[in-house]
Amino acid sequence: MSNDRPRPVPVQGDLGPCWFCGKGVSPRALFCHACGSVQPPADLDAFARLNLPTRFDLETTAIERQATGFRRILDPARFEAKGQREKAMAERQRTAVGSAAAILLDPLLRARALLGLNGLEPGPAGPTLAEWEIELAIAPDAISVDRVAARISAAVGTELRQLSTAFRLGDLDQAAMLVGRLEGLERAGEAAHRRRRDVSA
Repeated sequence: MSNDRPRPVPVQGDLGPCWFCGKGVSPRALFCHACGSVQPPADLDAFARLNLPTRFDLETTAIERQATGFRRILDPARFEAKGQREKAMAERQRTAVGSAAAILLDPLLRARALLGLNGLEPGPAGPTLAEWEIELAIAPDAISVDRVAARISAAVGTELRQLSTAFRLGDLDQAAMLVGRLEGLERAGEAAHRRRRDVSA
């Protein structure tokens, strides 16, 4: 009698074959419902990976709760008695969950992910980035740099509120423009940190 594992069988809809038993498995499933084997991570966006709504306005606690739940299910201790292949797949699933959580916990990355799902790219950073960089370059001391950095931070807050509104209204072109500007502000914030280090040296 052959000891070969069952060959994958054709499945309907978005189901794919379990690597072990060949039965149909949803791409969102961590385990095969037929044999219980952990599955390799499917090609899912961050929202689907954590089973969260595909929208910009997400509570941090909801993201963390979902990620924590998946990590608990995929805890290495649960796979101590499993073979190396299943252990490796569980580790890949944990890594995928961590990557998805990192994207969704960062508002700018979350916005970029939403744009990508709609086939859009962020707009240009705009001239304000150069203006911030000039202000930072001429800031003579740490106090002056901190003042500029505080204004950059305030601008980020304003842009994020506008971005939330744009996504809620379904104005993706406006959202793309705002994401581009936020990326510029992010670079300006990084420049402020560098300038702060330089003037404090």
